[in-house]
Amino acid sequence: VFLPVEAIKTEIELSNQVYEGIVIEQQKEFEELKKINNLSSTLTEFDSITSLVITRNKMYWFNTLTINSGSKDGIVEDMAVISSDGLVGRITKVSLKTSEVKLITTSDINHKISVMIKNNDDTIYGILSGYNKEKECLEVTSINKINEIEKNSLVYTSGMGGIFPSGILIGSVEEIIEDKYNVSKVIYIKPSSNFNDLKFVKVLKRK
Repeated sequence: VFLPVEAIKTEIELSNQVYEGIVIEQQKEFEELKKINNLSSTLTEFDSITSLVITRNKMYWFNTLTINSGSKDGIVEDMAVISSDGLVGRITKVSLKTSEVKLITTSDINHKISVMIKNNDDTIYGILSGYNKEKECLEVTSINKINEIEKNSLVYTSGMGGIFPSGILIGSVEEIIEDKYNVSKVIYIKPSSNFNDLKFVKVLKRK
């Protein structure tokens, strides 16, 4: 059976597009892996374990993910997990070869993180207490209404609570509003990590 010339050309073009797509994706993954491995030089207090994201539940996309490292790699619960761009979450379940990561974007209201906002020369402390899917922002509460906070100020882990090391980037201030009782402020934070496209992460293990 001989295919018409136009059909052959179309098939070749589609094949080329598929091939180009694969190459682009592989290059993207290579650059991401290179970027995250370069973090080792700045994380001198930790041994870091580079891991691949292997599964993610579409129904709970912003709650958890599973990585291909487990107890055989020295991973235990409550270790901090980062991407090349900032904080991702913490280890909550560990098996021999895999671990579950609870993301900082989780809907779990009990998952709170102490944070610090670097506002010019001031450091303002608050609690990361939720994720707003409509705004695609993290919510930071317990901010005194008298504190003046500027948009784009950077937000980091404070180190309080003992789970997350101090100074891990979380994101930047996107919006500031007063709470419904008019006694404090709610700060919306644009995450520095892209939670829609996580392929590689690092698990931080104190030396």
